[in-house]
Amino acid sequence: MKQKIKNVLNNSIFEKSIFTLIVLNLIVFILDTMSGFHNQFGGLVRGFEFFSISIFTIEYILRLTILESLKEIFKPMMLIDFFAVFPYYLSCCNVNTIFLRIFRLSRIVRILKIARYSQAIENIKKAFLSKKEELVITFSILAVSVLLSAIFMYFAEHNAQPQVFSSIPKCIYFAIITFTSVGYGDITPITPFGEIVCSITAILGIGIHGLFIGVIGAAIMAAFKEIKE
Repeated sequence: MKQKIKNVLNNSIFEKSIFTLIVLNLIVFILDTMSGFHNQFGGLVRGFEFFSISIFTIEYILRLTILESLKEIFKPMMLIDFFAVFPYYLSCCNVNTIFLRIFRLSRIVRILKIARYSQAIENIKKAFLSKKEELVITFSILAVSVLLSAIFMYFAEHNAQPQVFSSIPKCIYFAIITFTSVGYGDITPITPFGEIVCSITAILGIGIHGLFIGVIGAAIMAAFKEIKE
């Protein structure tokens, strides 16, 4: 019986159907945020929501039946499948809380189900896993650099702008914005030392961008090479 269910779940027609349904859910989710669309097609959206949840629920139950152990329930893709349907049933309860309204936003999790059916995403995942050590090192460099920049900026600007650079967490926000070259301009240094720290942070940001591009580029090229071979 398990083998038959596996054959159904691994069938290309079934996979393409689920993939199409996920994409349609994404499109409907986006369009439903428009008040005009929601007012005119709200009934159809609710019907489509019920249909989608029914299919996703059946799929999740089928996947539960072929698990080798209960531990597999907590695998990333199984958790995504669970949270893709659970918020809908929770919303049917007569509970009106802020937590519930926020939790219902997790409908967006359904989009993550694409990863199960997209070979391209699977290849990208393998590429990142092959370079996980390099990515961990690069993220560590970024984290340490951001923290050091925030600490130096705090000591440089706190006395001059106590409300703007009020704490190190606030300075971490400034460091991240500077590292990513966004520069909203809502927080800017005014002391000479602060301007020096800001300049060094911006330069380091360019270097770290180069590190990320190099690691990610090498990973994707390796994945493409493996596919061709």
